[in-house]
Amino acid sequence: MSTSPTRDTRITHYQRGIQRLEARLQIARSQNNRLVGARLVVFLAAAVLALGLWPSNNGLALVCALVGLVLFSVLVGRHNRVRRVIARLETWIAIRETHIARAELDWAYIPQPPAFTTDDDHPFESDLDISGARSLHHLLDTSATLQGSARLRGWLLATTPDAKRIQQRHALLDELSPAFCDRLTLEARLSNEGKRLDTRPLSAWIAAPGGTGVSGRFVVLLAGLCILTAILFILWRMAIIPPIFAVSFLIYFGLSLSRAPQVIPVLDEGFAVQGILGGLTGVFGFLERYPLRDKSALGRLISPFQGTERPSAQLRSLNRIVAAASLRGNFILWGVLNGLMPWDMFTAYQLATLRRKLVGLMPAWLDVWAELEALAALRLFAHLNPVYMRPTFIDGQMTFTAVQIGHPLIGHQQRVSNDFIMDTSRVTMLTGSNMSGKSSFLRTMGVNLVLANAGAVVNAVNLHTSPYRIFSCIKVSDSLAEGYSYFYAEVRRLKALLDALEKTDSLPLFFLIDEIFKGTNNRERLLGSAAYIRALAQAGKSGTGAISTHDLELAMLDGLSNYHFADQVKEGQLTFDYTLRAGVSPTTNALRIMRLAGLPVGDE
Repeated sequence: MSTSPTRDTRITHYQRGIQRLEARLQIARSQNNRLVGARLVVFLAAAVLALGLWPSNNGLALVCALVGLVLFSVLVGRHNRVRRVIARLETWIAIRETHIARAELDWAYIPQPPAFTTDDDHPFESDLDISGARSLHHLLDTSATLQGSARLRGWLLATTPDAKRIQQRHALLDELSPAFCDRLTLEARLSNEGKRLDTRPLSAWIAAPGGTGVSGRFVVLLAGLCILTAILFILWRMAIIPPIFAVSFLIYFGLSLSRAPQVIPVLDEGFAVQGILGGLTGVFGFLERYPLRDKSALGRLISPFQGTERPSAQLRSLNRIVAAASLRGNFILWGVLNGLMPWDMFTAYQLATLRRKLVGLMPAWLDVWAELEALAALRLFAHLNPVYMRPTFIDGQMTFTAVQIGHPLIGHQQRVSNDFIMDTSRVTMLTGSNMSGKSSFLRTMGVNLVLANAGAVVNAVNLHTSPYRIFSCIKVSDSLAEGYSYFYAEVRRLKALLDALEKTDSLPLFFLIDEIFKGTNNRERLLGSAAYIRALAQAGKSGTGAISTHDLELAMLDGLSNYHFADQVKEGQLTFDYTLRAGVSPTTNALRIMRLAGLPVGDE
């Protein structure tokens, strides 16, 4: 009888895989050490024999040197292959170790995401911990490129879910295997030595306007002058004609010099992207060779890599041309080559020609790669958390029904999951003691909606939800730079939320508010909060949401749905079970917390 996989079985599978890889790595490292020794022995033996035999037998000494060179070259080739195997095994192990860290929420061993700029005015980015360290993006991001990471982050921060795109992602995720995702990461890391690649300079270089000022006819003219100069030089050396080759050479040199200001920057720009080109080879080669089923969603996505213009051929041409341009670093060789032929002009012409061709190819390849990396992040998140489920979207009515919904960024041992139903009252009040779990539950609903809107699985046994826009007011802070207080910052945030709720949109808004108007005195807080909640409740079909509060008076307003979190004092310690219960909280605990901390509380 088969059983459904669990997170522990996934971790065990990866641990066993690491053990097998480490055994192979140990063998490869032993081979590496033997080859290092063999290379040294062959080199020394050939050198000693050649030098020892040279005085007495030059021919035999040359044979020994030649045989030693051949053997040494064979060993070098074998050694390079073993080193590539070692690098591959080490990368495989690192990938699997990172998977285990993600599954266990071991943040210290999950690679940090790129440092993107956070938008304080975003409807939910900061409140729901979407970006930055120990964020949802940090947990999911397995990409090897900055562009793949940015694509994933963009999906998580999308303010308006697109049902059609979500369905398309689901179809692709159903076809993606964890093995495909890992191989994509492996090839990228091997090509980039484990560093995250930024393809923006390559994209900018490909799309840059302008040319070299060198046409094919001009290159042919220079080549003709070089041939003419060579012929005239030979005739002069044969004493047939005077040294008129100098005239043709000066013409060639002058024409080349006239175009140098246009050509040299082109060569320098091409040389600058050489490192990025190397980082594309492994991934592009993998994608163009990957077998695809007919009419599959994945096949349609990868089709730009398997057309008539194969990326591997284009990259080889581009690498060859850029390598030729890089000879400018060797001044002597560069001078000789340009003296004998129009080397720079021909290289710049080839580079410009290939760049014009890549304008219609490279952007599509890079876009597909970024898309695949973002999809791979969602697929691996589901694979590492097999109990997480894909949500069901329900159109035509506002609903949010969750069974055992939990927060994916809270440790598995500490996490408490709850059932929750958003009824037709439109506004749900969450009451409860300090530290009882109200704010965390608001974030739990929000972060799972973010996952759902991105096309990912959610931390719930079941989630039926409408496609919602999301707006939160949870982590408000003052601004010294802009000169306004915490209370004013909260007012601005709540006004933006109300504007979003009243905005005409095809999708309803799901709002999350933590401790409404906590930046002012009790009387004004109650008056302002009651008026604001009534405005939310009167929003009709435009939205629904939840508000947490310590003010039990607000929970008594008409038309609200009430839930609460409870606490208990056991053996002088305040304890919480973080379980959501129906109704208004029957207790408060501020004075008890103060008393347990040793503060004076006066008479209750």
